[in-house]
Amino acid sequence: MRNIKPLLFAGLMAPGLALADANEYSYVEVAYLQGESAGIEVDGFGINASLEIVDRILAVASFTDLGLDDDSPGNDFDGDIQSFGLGYIFGRNETASVYGTASYIEYDVRGRLGLGRLGAFTFDEDSEGARFELGARMNISPEAEFFVAVKHTDLGAGDNETVPGVGLEYEFLPALSGTLTYERNSDEDLMGLGLRLIF
Repeated sequence: MRNIKPLLFAGLMAPGLALADANEYSYVEVAYLQGESAGIEVDGFGINASLEIVDRILAVASFTDLGLDDDSPGNDFDGDIQSFGLGYIFGRNETASVYGTASYIEYDVRGRLGLGRLGAFTFDEDSEGARFELGARMNISPEAEFFVAVKHTDLGAGDNETVPGVGLEYEFLPALSGTLTYERNSDEDLMGLGLRLIF
């Protein structure tokens, strides 16, 4: 984390340019997700929402639903992740901004694995904990924005993970953008393609 912070704040040192607005923090985003989680190929959708309640103070929420990318007979997997919390914009200028969030997070994972003549193994696990995110958003053209973030999730009892991610946002209309995201660590490899409505 000591090495990441200087990189995130470096964007704030760039001179102001008339580029895409990296300061817009009130939006709703819906994305199609596909990739691999814990060695399982998954796909599904995610919804992210952010609202700048007052200057620099954010309310954030998310919901993700993932299932098997290729449903095999006798096998099933479904995972729901929901979170809500607060955030703060540490600094911003005309070209970049740096933010952090802290959220309560809840996992609900259900599945069934067919074992042939032995029957099937089923599981249903619920977990809850906290997620912390530190990120930066930087304008790269009049319509495009690059963003980078690090998410750390702690579910207690030594169950925690840190996931770095990057993304691009392209503004088609003043209030509508397309997004491309990618997150990866040792257990997760997930790409998203979405639409963001700014209000």
